[in-house]
Formats: sequence, C-alpha cells, structure tokens
Amino acid sequence: MIIGYNFTKIEASRLKDISGKVDISSSVKIVSVEEREIEILNKRKVLEIGFEFLVEYKEGFGKIEMHGNLLYDGKEIKDAAKMWKKDKKLPESVDIEVKNFLFKKCLTLAIFLADEIRFPSPLPFPMVVAARKEESKSYIG
Repeated sequence: MIIGYNFTKIEASRLKDISGKVDISSSVKIVSVEEREIEILNKRKVLEIGFEFLVEYKEGFGKIEMHGNLLYDGKEIKDAAKMWKKDKKLPESVDIEVKNFLFKKCLTLAIFLADEIRFPSPLPFPMVVAARKEESKSYIG
C-alpha cells in the first residue's frame, strides 16, 4: 500500500512547435528502493521507492519529466528490498501496484502541464460531436 509520495523534480519542455500528428509515449522507471524507518504512531519499516516518469513527444517536440519518491508499506517489504538489491526488480504485485499508482498520479499532472505549454494531452479525451441528421426516407409502394 502506498502511504505517501512527493516530487523532487517536475519539468515540462517545449523544444519546438508541434506540426501534424505527433506520437506520445509515457513511461515509468523505478530507480531506487531502500528500507527506511518512519515514525507514525510507532516506528515501522517501509520501502522508499525512487521513480522517474517521462512523457515524450516524439520527433524532438518536447517532454514532461517528473522525479520523486514514494513510501510503500506491506508484507513484502523485506523480500522486495532483497530482490531489488540482487536483481534491480520488485516482486510483481508490488511493481504493478507502484506503477499503476504512478501512472495515475503522474499522467494527471502531465495533462495539466501539457496544456500549460500548449501540447496535446498525453491521454486522449473523448470528443463530443454533433449528431448526424438522417435524411427522411419515405417509401411509397
């Protein structure tokens, strides 16, 4: 369970004007995992997980980049810390929970930042279109 997070870097770069269709990709990368003791009601160990999140506008148009840390609490803390030290991987259940959390939080912020630098949203929004009027078809037989 994620019990907290913070950003240490947020950057939105517009390198050139977008013309035509643009490919947009989003990715999250876990860069560090450490056991840490925190004091909430009593002392307990949690994982401090460092991350980097990137939204890239292909062909060099620009990017949105975020770095930060989150605190993870759960049964798998010791195993996750050992696995990270050995293989630079997290147990699948922890990895999925952390990455889903980061996509939700970071993409929400990236939508706002993209709008501020006048870039397309990294997530497509539904579009409302006018209803097509059907021609009246009459049949006389």
